[in-house]
Amino acid sequence: MRLPRRIGFLGQGWSPDAGGIEVHTSALAEALVQQGVEVGALAWGSAEQDACLLNQGGVTVTRQPRLRDEPAAFAGGGKSDDALELWLDTLRPELVHVHHLSGWGARALDVLRKRGLPVVVTLHDDWLICPRGQRWHVSNYLCRVPDPDACAKCLGESHGELAQTAEQLTKRLLHANQALQSVDRILAPSSTLLEAHQRAGLECAGPHALGRVMPLGIEAESLGLETKRLRALRGDDDLLRLGVLGSVQPSKGVLPLAEAVVAAGRADLVLEIHGPRTSYHGDSQTVTKVEALARDHSAIRLHPSFHPARRAQVLAMLDGVVVPSLWEEGFGLGAREARATGLPVLASRIGGLVQLDQDPGVTLVEPGNQEAWTEAIRAFKRGLIQPCEAIKSTLEMTEDVLAVYASVLQARTDQAA
Repeated sequence: MRLPRRIGFLGQGWSPDAGGIEVHTSALAEALVQQGVEVGALAWGSAEQDACLLNQGGVTVTRQPRLRDEPAAFAGGGKSDDALELWLDTLRPELVHVHHLSGWGARALDVLRKRGLPVVVTLHDDWLICPRGQRWHVSNYLCRVPDPDACAKCLGESHGELAQTAEQLTKRLLHANQALQSVDRILAPSSTLLEAHQRAGLECAGPHALGRVMPLGIEAESLGLETKRLRALRGDDDLLRLGVLGSVQPSKGVLPLAEAVVAAGRADLVLEIHGPRTSYHGDSQTVTKVEALARDHSAIRLHPSFHPARRAQVLAMLDGVVVPSLWEEGFGLGAREARATGLPVLASRIGGLVQLDQDPGVTLVEPGNQEAWTEAIRAFKRGLIQPCEAIKSTLEMTEDVLAVYASVLQARTDQAA
């Protein structure tokens, strides 16, 4: 099996940025380095900072100043293409693994194709078919498939500077489809993501772009042991602590969850919300309402986002984790990390979270059903539940990814013969 000596990762951000994609990509890159593969990454940094080169866990990370020009960040091309070309000239990778195209645009795939580089794409969310990334309409509902007229209205209301006609958005989808058909492999952490892209008309299972479900891996054993050690140091009290680990944004369902906790009226239970409280595509109403609930009700507690290295420390202070998503989560990394430590999980029955249905430590609740969520919170009990053995480790995931890289390189060799 021929393995690449040097590969490139292309994404929207990098650890310690908040987000499951950033946590996953940095962990995978560092694991590949441990397998003897040289890895360089290109990701956006702060708009206020100059371009910089960092070494994180043996990975050479190039952080590019985030584009202030919203239309350019949406469409790609121009400065983003220039940055990509320079990075490719410097790194000279044998293969590029694309993890997110926000800010780069589908044009980045055109750049890679013109260079003749083997390309693997992992679909972590819906950005290629929805500029908002999660098919979450500005009117707060989940879109099953992109509708050009509805998308134009939504984008115009949430991103006035990105307002496009239905015809322009249709062309964007067509270009994304053409760009995807040029790549060598398409991966997704759940079938939900592949199906969503296929419903939108994007080809994820063509002869050259074989769509494959590849669950993400986590350091389950080490995370479980460290959390257990820290949990033993935790002082005893009568409070049950449910935790939310992630952004406070409409599609994540944190606001209706907080309202359900208040409605449940349990004096012995608090909701610990750990995550960034920033606007969601310019909409700060959800954050404002959650902050108001926290001021008025002691059962709602707000915390800033935490560095991934502190994950065990945060989990050790909780009695359960809640993932109340309203959008179709691509995987649900936080839920699986919680289960690796034995914590019970309450999660929405939607997207990649449905795959947890057979785990005895997971209770699935219909998304958006306030009565069902309130009842689930009232019924919640303290108690660790044996972690599900089916959780894939980072090493297992890395071996799977290396096998994909090897098959891509072999296919390229066979084509050239």
